[in-house]
Amino acid sequence: MNLDVNNIKVAYESSIPYPLIIYTNLFNDVQLDEIQNSLSKKNTNFDKNVMGNRNTILKGTQNFDHFIKENTIANEINNFFDDSLNFNFFYKNLNNLNIKNQRYFDFHNKNFKFLKNYISRKKDFSFKVKNKLLKMLSSVVNDCKVYCDLDFSVAGSGYEREPHHDNDDRILNFLLYINDFDGKNGGNFQIFKYKAEQEFFNKQPLLQNLEMINKIEPKKGFLVTFLSTPNSIHGVDAIFNTNDKRYFFYGSYTSIKKINWKKK
Repeated sequence: MNLDVNNIKVAYESSIPYPLIIYTNLFNDVQLDEIQNSLSKKNTNFDKNVMGNRNTILKGTQNFDHFIKENTIANEINNFFDDSLNFNFFYKNLNNLNIKNQRYFDFHNKNFKFLKNYISRKKDFSFKVKNKLLKMLSSVVNDCKVYCDLDFSVAGSGYEREPHHDNDDRILNFLLYINDFDGKNGGNFQIFKYKAEQEFFNKQPLLQNLEMINKIEPKKGFLVTFLSTPNSIHGVDAIFNTNDKRYFFYGSYTSIKKINWKKK
């Protein structure tokens, strides 16, 4: 069954402190169980273990190529998000929320050029040269070259993420929970706001300057999307005292060059 944005439903949306929408109904249980079963196999090869205990398969690696080749729905997910129409769908909905704020973040250059099948990480020298040239070209051309990046991940006890906002080249992020996970054991997506007005936004602000205003418990099939603005501070509380795993994929629509968000 093909994935289709016309099937999805909005479960939650908020423009404060930054635009965030949660969708449901994009996947059915059979599709999600297929991905989870594939990630659970003993012979599944991950690229790295990070953030305390998160095994991840990164787009652009041999492990990723093998994984989507062996898993039909994983390949469909990659194709679904690596699509300009679906990027425009998610961006438009989030930006409509964004402009409802009295002081919202925006960036000047929105002449989007979507780079389908673009890969940002490869080890060979020729690719790195081409990638560097593309970035140099984008710095002098009045457009915004956008590509999709994502990973499939399994997190266990010890995994956590400190409050942060993502890299400055991100336009929007998406996170999908592949399985239900008891938030009492941690693993919740945390939403933070600054306690006071900010002129400068650190990538990893001090916790004492933040207030957690909401958290999203991992629910099977929840697709969390949010604009990657300078104030889009988010984190994950530590998973502890459990043998259960949190299965998910995390991705972004990313610009070749840095996004300079400005307050309007």
